[in-house]
Amino acid sequence: MPTSSTFSTDNQYIKYRIVVTENSTSIANNTSSVTVKVQAWRTNTGYTTSGTGTCYCAIFGTVYSQSISSSQKIEHNSYTTLFSKTVTIPHNPDGSRNIYVESKITHSRFTSSYHGFTVALTQIP
Repeated sequence: MPTSSTFSTDNQYIKYRIVVTENSTSIANNTSSVTVKVQAWRTNTGYTTSGTGTCYCAIFGTVYSQSISSSQKIEHNSYTTLFSKTVTIPHNPDGSRNIYVESKITHSRFTSSYHGFTVALTQIP
């Protein structure tokens, strides 16, 4: 599954990444089902970050958001999912499709700018 590079926040010890999973394709509809997750973690040991906020994710031009609760604790080397969304992506007439996915986090303890990457979906025959 395509995974972005590691993105930074304004807290030097909190990082995040975007993971894209292509669940299935429909030849009849020329579409793909795609799940996008945003995962955060701490790079240093001995600390846990919790709080509230919002994770924003733009998928193929549409911006989605999910609330972050205080129960979603961010810890060392433990990927905490702050956002998860499954969407249906239409493909080009030739069956190809590249999508750009980007995300930003607004949290009571840290924030980030938008960062993203491009994913090439499976070409549909």
